[in-house]
Formats: sequence, structure tokens, C-alpha cells
Amino acid sequence: MSLQIETAQNVGVDYEIASIGERILAQIVDYAVYFGWILTVAGIKIIFDPNNRLFSETWLITGGIFLPIMLCPLLCEYYLDGQTVGKMALKIKVIRLDGSKATLSSYLLRWLLAVIDVSIFSGMIAILTIAINGKGQRLGDIAAGTAVIKTQSTIKLEHILTPEQDSTYQPKYPGAARLSDKDIRTIRKVLASNNEILIEKTMHKTEALLEVNSLDTGQVFLQTVINDYNFYANSDV
Repeated sequence: MSLQIETAQNVGVDYEIASIGERILAQIVDYAVYFGWILTVAGIKIIFDPNNRLFSETWLITGGIFLPIMLCPLLCEYYLDGQTVGKMALKIKVIRLDGSKATLSSYLLRWLLAVIDVSIFSGMIAILTIAINGKGQRLGDIAAGTAVIKTQSTIKLEHILTPEQDSTYQPKYPGAARLSDKDIRTIRKVLASNNEILIEKTMHKTEALLEVNSLDTGQVFLQTVINDYNFYANSDV
């Protein structure tokens, strides 16, 4: 499942939404980290304070175990660019619906509503909301205007293969030589989407980059740009 995000430049970008399974596995990894922390704190307590001379049981439970675990998701997502340890392991992250980095207030809303989404109802509210929403959002994401996406998108074979170039081909747009491989892969994906609005926006953006004004349709123009790029990439000049 993919999510098209309208960026500040009014260009639609497709992101792959993290699946429910990936989010559950990420949560399990985080729980494993929390369990490891509890064992570490308990081990330090047994070794250095076996008779409760330095730390009371109340301090140990609240200050040493409960607060760090409670604050860990919020602090990790804020300082690790939308990722906890579990999300890093599953290669997923939190972003805003405009494609930008989430703010502290966004992370805070997600963190607060996780009490309802995840804790109180054992994650059932989160799973149902993600399944119904269509954008991979739990209640916290909806309130914060965020989504959880994959950090590594699936690249299909047609996005990287370069077709053979006709030896008699004459390029139309010399500026295509300035484009990058990433630009061309993006244009290929846009054409493969068959989304007329997205193709039109990509055409206008590419025209601006090449400093041209084409009379061709969006599909014809973008395909010509790809062909021109392949020509210059394969030429000896």
C-alpha cells in the first residue's frame, strides 16, 4: 500500500506505508529493549545496593524503570528522526503528511494518544484504525498529521533498467543531460502510475529544470526526457 504526499513544492510523492505487521514487530523489538533495561537496572541494584541503602524500591520502580520506559518512545522518535529502536530495525519511520520531518508537538500527540491506541486496549484500537483509515494511521497519527512509512521503498525492475537506444536517435532536450539517475527513476515511476495529475505536475517541474516549454503531452514529454537522458548517458561525449 502506498501513500501519496503533497510536498511544499506541490509535487506528489509516493511513499510505501508501513504494514500493520511491521509496526507490531517494531513494537515487539521496543518491548525487548524495555525488558533488557529492566534486567539491567535490577542487576545493578542487586550488585551495588542489595540492602536498599542507596535506593528505595519506590525510586527503583519509578525513577529507574517506569519513567525511562515511558519516555523512551517520545525521546527516541524526536532525536532519532521519527524512529525508535524497533522502527530502525524494521526500517520504518514517522513523517508528517506533507513529507517534512515531524515536530516535537507531533511526536508528543502520538505519544499521548498511544495510551488509548496501544496501552489501554492492548493495541486493538491502533490495529483497527490503521486497517480502516487507509493511510496507515492510528489515532495518534491522525491527530498529529503523521504517518508511518518504509524508509526503503521497493524498486521494481522497470525503474532501473535502461532500454537499448536507437543508434539514429536525435535528442530533443539537451538539458536532460543534467538530470540524475534518481530524477529519471522518479519520472519512470510517475509514468508507471498513470496518474494524469501527477504526470502533469512532474512535467511542469521538469520543464522548469530543463528551461524549456514543451507543446507535447505530459506522457510524451517525460518519455522523451528519459530517452534524451539515456542518449547522453550512453554517449562518449
